[in-house]
Amino acid sequence: MISRLPVRPRHCDAQAMMHASRYYEYIEDAFLDWIGARGGYERLRREGADLVVKASGCEHHAPARLGDVLAVESAPARVGTTSITMRFTMRRGDELVAVGTVTYVCVRDARPAPLPPMLTGPPPPAL
Repeated sequence: MISRLPVRPRHCDAQAMMHASRYYEYIEDAFLDWIGARGGYERLRREGADLVVKASGCEHHAPARLGDVLAVESAPARVGTTSITMRFTMRRGDELVAVGTVTYVCVRDARPAPLPPMLTGPPPPAL
């Protein structure tokens, strides 16, 4: 899934470059789009599950700048029994800007739990 997210003034430093900490906001927005295509975070919570972040990282390849629109591709890099590691590839046109990874652990009642099928299978067909 690809999310298209603009770089806004609040994301930038005085040189009009996106601050390194802001890339994680784009990762989170893209992840919410990805999970939204599978029924949404609300569905996950209704089913009694939640996700917590175990690990995250971001490799920066080129600066994102004010006015850019980043195409953020979200894809599972690894699916385990109780965790899923997502890769987020950010591009400006054909140029690689950053690659982020986040490992989420599924929890129920504050304990690790199996991932629900909505996170492990293909997304439902678009209407």
